[in-house]
Amino acid sequence: MPVAVTQLFKKGDTVPASGSYLCVPCGYIQFFAAGTSFIECLACLAGTDFGPEGYRENEQEFWQFIG
Repeated sequence: MPVAVTQLFKKGDTVPASGSYLCVPCGYIQFFAAGTSFIECLACLAGTDFGPEGYRENEQEFWQFIG
């Protein structure tokens, strides 16, 4: 399934395509397999109460597909 490069995903969303995803706030790159769920960023904790300003809510989108 093709994924638009500018589309962002949030913690808990289903991963549409296997590949590398960029955490927008910190630049961390993590591989996710299609059909699994996105998690918080392991580097900056985006998607948790301890994440960067503006990325602390579970509803905030921060994962971007890069390939």
